[in-house]
Parts: sequence; C-alpha cells; structure tokens
Amino acid sequence: MEALQKLRQRNVVGLFNKLGHLYWSLKSRLYFAPQFGAFGRGSIIKKPMLIANPGGIRIGARCSIRDGARLEIVDRPGLPMGSLILGNDVNIEQNVHIAACSSIEIADLVCIAAGAAIVDTTHPVGFPDDGNRATQINMDASHVRIGRRVFIGVNAVILPNVTIGENSIIGAGSVVTGDIPANSIAVGAPARVVRTLPVDRPNTPVG
Repeated sequence: MEALQKLRQRNVVGLFNKLGHLYWSLKSRLYFAPQFGAFGRGSIIKKPMLIANPGGIRIGARCSIRDGARLEIVDRPGLPMGSLILGNDVNIEQNVHIAACSSIEIADLVCIAAGAAIVDTTHPVGFPDDGNRATQINMDASHVRIGRRVFIGVNAVILPNVTIGENSIIGAGSVVTGDIPANSIAVGAPARVVRTLPVDRPNTPVG
C-alpha cells in the first residue's frame, strides 16, 4: 500500500511538472517571443526580473532562462542600439544579470550558473561632482564573446572586452578581466588559468 501511495505521489508531481513546462512554453512563445529580435523554437523564459530593449536580443533554439534573469540592452543616446545574442541550447540559471551596451555573444551549449553577471560596459570613475555613477556608462565600443560549451560558475563576473574560448570553465565567484583560452579552467579574482582540459578522448578498448 505504501509503495502504491508513493507511486501515485510521483505521478501527481510528474503531471504538475509537465503542466508547468507546458505553461511556460506557451507563455514564452505567445508573450515573450514577439518582443525579441529572434526567439528560437523550444526556448523558455521563466519570471524574468527585467527585460530591456528586447528588440536587440536574439535567442536561439531550446534555450532555458530561469527566474530572476536580467537581460538588458543599455540605452546609449545618439548611438546605435547594442546587441545580445544567445546561441542554441544555452542554459541560464536563476538571477543571472546580462547587460549589453555594444555587443555580447554567447555561443551554443553555454551554461551560466546562478547569480553570474556578464557586462560589456562599465561606470566611469569620474569626479565627486559628476553625480550618481549608476546613471553614467562608458560609451566606448566594447564586447564580450563566450565560446561554445563554456560553463560559467555561480556568482562569476565577466567584465568588458573579454573573450572566453570554447569548452572552458570559469570557477564560482571568479572575476574575468581578460581573455581566457579555449579548453581552460580559470578561477580567482582576477581569473587565472589553472588547468588546460584535454581535447581528445582517450582510446577505449573494445570488449
């Protein structure tokens, strides 16, 4: 009897999970998708904290963007709108902040863990009588490029004019201030490469 009850509970939970997925899929397709520059089939956005200037944001297929995400194209009066491009199968966990002033490109299969921030602009140092820094941004052209299959750890920060090569891992809490080569593990603030990942699979004997 107990085993039957547990089976029924699992079935109910599974049903609610399926209904929830269907709800977010429909909302993403009918409500969010028309706002974006592109929105690939199968992509889902759940309860974003902020979406600003979505016309400059292009999202590939089968992307998952979880609760609390901030996706923003920063307004630059008198200058062209920036762009934020997500490839296919990108996974963005809770409370991730991505702000593009000029250009941020995130390639296929990238995973961004909770609380991470990716920005391609900074607030200028300025002088005491220049006012609140939050209202000021650097207007210079800038970029962030994140290669295929990169993993960005919890609370990591990616700063402007950085390229992260494909298949790399950025450790939790790291601050990336310069380019990271492909197939690297980088940790720290500022992030430094501590290991190079193997590219080729080892030969596996067959039975």
